[in-house]
Amino acid sequence: MDNLIAWRAWGEAAFDEARALKRPILLGISAVWCHWCHVMDRGEPGHPVHTGTYRDPEIAALINARFVPIRVDNDVRPDVNARYNQGGWPTTCFLTPDGQVIYGGTYFTPAQMRSLLVQIDRYWQQNGEALLAEAPDLAIVEKGSAGALDAGQVVADTLNAIALAYDPRNGGLGDGQKFPMTEAWETLLLGYHQTRDNRLLESAVHTLIAMGTQGMYDRTEGGWFRYSTTPDFSVPHFEKMLEDHARLLTLHAHALQTLDGHPGRAAQAATLRGVVEQALGYHIGTWLRERGGLTWFCGSQDADEAYYTLSRGERAERQAPFIDERLYVEWNAQMACALFALDEALDRPDLRALGQRVIDTLVRICLRADGAVLHGATLDAQGGWAPMALVGALRDQAALAQAMLQAGRPREAVLPLFDFAQGALSAEGGGFHDVPLDPAALGLLKARLRPIFENAAMAEALLLAGHLWGEPALVEEARAALAVFSEQYKRYGSHAGPFALAAYRAASEPDEFVVVGAPSETAPFLRAAGRRYHPWRMMRALDPAHPQDRAAIAARGFPLTRLPAAFICRGTACSAPLYEPPSA
Repeated sequence: MDNLIAWRAWGEAAFDEARALKRPILLGISAVWCHWCHVMDRGEPGHPVHTGTYRDPEIAALINARFVPIRVDNDVRPDVNARYNQGGWPTTCFLTPDGQVIYGGTYFTPAQMRSLLVQIDRYWQQNGEALLAEAPDLAIVEKGSAGALDAGQVVADTLNAIALAYDPRNGGLGDGQKFPMTEAWETLLLGYHQTRDNRLLESAVHTLIAMGTQGMYDRTEGGWFRYSTTPDFSVPHFEKMLEDHARLLTLHAHALQTLDGHPGRAAQAATLRGVVEQALGYHIGTWLRERGGLTWFCGSQDADEAYYTLSRGERAERQAPFIDERLYVEWNAQMACALFALDEALDRPDLRALGQRVIDTLVRICLRADGAVLHGATLDAQGGWAPMALVGALRDQAALAQAMLQAGRPREAVLPLFDFAQGALSAEGGGFHDVPLDPAALGLLKARLRPIFENAAMAEALLLAGHLWGEPALVEEARAALAVFSEQYKRYGSHAGPFALAAYRAASEPDEFVVVGAPSETAPFLRAAGRRYHPWRMMRALDPAHPQDRAAIAARGFPLTRLPAAFICRGTACSAPLYEPPSA
């Protein structure tokens, strides 16, 4: 970018300047991976229309003279994006000096922007004082009341909505552009597990194979692009995102577990396995960073259509698209969970070890002593870490807690994350707000949102902790958080998968696979059990040589006539002992 515009950072100084000068704010929300953000900044070479809105001297001069321009990175400040996004990136939003939205849109060509700036400036000169005098209270609180949550109905509604939106010809949902929509296919795998309806499995597998063999997948280097602009997954938008890959890898692990030993589906399983192994190679070879004893995955790779249409040899002769090396907690925690799932599906203990190192890094760099989780951090040139401004966001608290639980971290290590959320994020009537209350919050950040899917993620973590630790209060807290959305979920139709999965787990006891014996004896049992998909399962090994485990064995009353022995439990009821690793 040519920096013709004097962009300010989101903060008190910029808002104070707008108030002092009585100017409207031009808020630009962009992302390092966003193609049209780059076009708006720099233009497309040789294009007669997309010549670079913000590099136009006339536009830049007008913005600098009549507005206070603020630039926000979507990935760094998802809280700002959640309140101001106008339907995509870039977001271009005009605000009053106190943060009210005057007008907003996404991408504007130079010609459109010139006209718009003049119109907004004229409107502000004529109406600015009235807008400020009649300013509404921005400190709204999203309210909700708990209703009866029928998990079976939630899952059925979501499955029906997915079936209605499903594209039987191409896979995916709808007949336009296609996003991965991973939770939709996770919901189908859940439905198949419950009903053995092969149509559900076929829809999920058909979609995964389409995403992995058409243009949305980079068959040269590996990895999925963010979405397809066409219904058949053939023409992608070329950015690659860690959050998408973490969810897609987890989904593929579950699909492979479901297909394991399934008659007639060996070829499909082989195709998916090949996609996963190449994608893993891409991520570990290109996005993994290991420095100073720290391990993390990069956040994204920029879209570059010219690069991605080249062969491997041609790509080697030019610079690869920019990779965002910043550490993002939520996405890295999700990636660690994906590695754990892939360890089970592919028998790759090295992936579990890698996931553990990622979690070690997140805890070391981004977990405060009070249980608050940083949204992320940036490694500077001197090797130090600069924390991102956002702290204690629900999405990060939930993701790191879930990852730590799956990694087997002790209760005393994970509990502070829940304690912080319960103290700083709890919402009246149940559930959680997305960020802590900040008396100095600016603009619409004064609003306290209660997002359904972030609440579902926290509920999932609370449910797992409650069952692992034997603490029913945590399970009830999760159920209360979900009950707030007992009607709202219906608005999301085929997109309600994350909520449906959490509701299913909230309404049922997990199957617990417990193996008693020395670690060398229990490992084959755990590995055999992990090969098969189960939507709500906990696995643990108890070693009679350890006093704490010995007490747990005694409390469960397991009959131990010989070791190793495995038990399948639900609630307080357990099976007879199994003396051989399960084969199915």
